[in-house]
Amino acid sequence: MTKILFAGHDLKFARIIMDRLASRSGFEIKTDEWSGHNAHDEEHSQACLEWADVIVCEWGLGNAVWYSQHKKPHQQLIVRMHLQERDTIYPHSFNMENIDKIIAISPYVYEEFYRTFNFPREKMTMIYNVVDTEKVDGPKTEDAKYHLGIIGICPQRKRLDLAVDMLDKLWHLDNRYKLFVKGKMPQEYSWLWNKEEEREYYEAIFNRIEKAPWKDAVIFEGFGDISEWLSKVGIILSTSDFESFHLSPSEGMASGAYPIILNWDGSDTIYPKEYLLSDVEEAVERILALNSKEMDAELQASLKEYVKQHFGAEKVTNQWEELIVNVAEPVLS
Repeated sequence: MTKILFAGHDLKFARIIMDRLASRSGFEIKTDEWSGHNAHDEEHSQACLEWADVIVCEWGLGNAVWYSQHKKPHQQLIVRMHLQERDTIYPHSFNMENIDKIIAISPYVYEEFYRTFNFPREKMTMIYNVVDTEKVDGPKTEDAKYHLGIIGICPQRKRLDLAVDMLDKLWHLDNRYKLFVKGKMPQEYSWLWNKEEEREYYEAIFNRIEKAPWKDAVIFEGFGDISEWLSKVGIILSTSDFESFHLSPSEGMASGAYPIILNWDGSDTIYPKEYLLSDVEEAVERILALNSKEMDAELQASLKEYVKQHFGAEKVTNQWEELIVNVAEPVLS
C-alpha cells in the first residue's frame, strides 16, 4: 500500500486525481490542507509527514518549501505547479535535492518554469489538468447555441469586457443571444475590490451593462457546480490575457459547447488551433458562421472526444499512477 499525501492551500484542481487514486487498489490518500500560501498547522503537517510514503505538493508555494526542507530520506516528493508560482519567491527557496519530480500542467508552463527557475529538466515532467468529462456531458437546451458562457471573471485579466463586446455585437444582429457568467463577483474578493484599478475596471463594465439595451441578456450566476449550468451554454469563452491552462474551455467542450479562445500565450499547446481566434471580431464571425446551420452532432462528438483523450480523468489518473509508482519504487522496495 502506497501512502500518498496531498498538501496545499487549494486542492480543487487535485480532487479528481485524489478521488480516482483512492478508488484504485494499492493507494491510501490523506490531505494536509493549508490555510494560505505559507500558512499551516505545523503540528498537523508534521504528523502527515510521519505517515507518508509519497508527498504531492499541489502548487509550488510555501507548502513545497516546507516539505522540501523537512522530507525524510526514504520519502519521495512531487510538486505540481500551475503558473501563479512564477511570480512568487517560493520556488527560489525549494530544496531541489529533496524534490523528485516537478509537474507542469502544460508545455508552455513547463518551459516558463525552466526559463524562470532553471529547474533540472530530468526532474520536470508535464501532465495536463484533469476534466471530469462524464460529469459535464449532458443534453443541451434547445436555445443553447445562442448562449455564450464564461466561467470565472476575476481578476481583470479574465477580460469580461471582451465577452461583453462579443454579446454586444451578436445581440444587435440577433436578440436571442445571451451571456451567462458563472462564478464569484469581484466584490466577493476583498483583496481584489480594494485595488483601485481592479474596482474601477469592474464598475465601468457593470455600468455599461446597466445602460445597455441588452442588459437583461447578461445573466450572472454565483459560484457552484457547473454541470447543470453548462446544459444551457452552447459557446464557451476564454477571453483571458493569459492563463496557465484554463479549465473552462475543456469543461465546456466536454459538455458539447464550442470553444472560443482568444489566443493567449500557450493556448496552442493545449487546444486545437481551429478554436484559437485573434480578436472579438473574428470570434463573432465564427459564432455567426457556426449558428448559420443546425448544431453539428459530429462536431459536438469531436469536441467531447478531444477532451476525453487529452484531459479525461482516466487518461490523466493513469499518468499520475505511473509517475507515483515510478517515484515510489525506491521507497517500497
